[in-house]
Amino acid sequence: MNYTRKVKERLRHYVKDPQGCDLLDKLLQLDPKARIDADTALNHDFFWSDPMPTDLSKMLSQHTTSMFEYLAPSRRSGQMMRQHQQQIAVNQVQTKQQENSYQDRVY
Repeated sequence: MNYTRKVKERLRHYVKDPQGCDLLDKLLQLDPKARIDADTALNHDFFWSDPMPTDLSKMLSQHTTSMFEYLAPSRRSGQMMRQHQQQIAVNQVQTKQQENSYQDRVY
């Protein structure tokens, strides 16, 4: 309660735009009454100063594959996939050997 806010000071090294730093400071207010709402945040000067947002259609048209993880093809190379399958096979053999071995059971 008696602490001074240091959000702007700590974010200044990571966020170079002073308006962006001010927006983050207002969004990270702990007191809900002092925190800005979504509408006020979208009307903040950060979104209305240069450089203005541009159309993303040119940038997004360059992507030929899905950017979503669940739609993207597997990234594992063939060698990694073979090693993974070999490890699974070894684990299965070890499990079968343990099942066939004698074990004392304490009840």
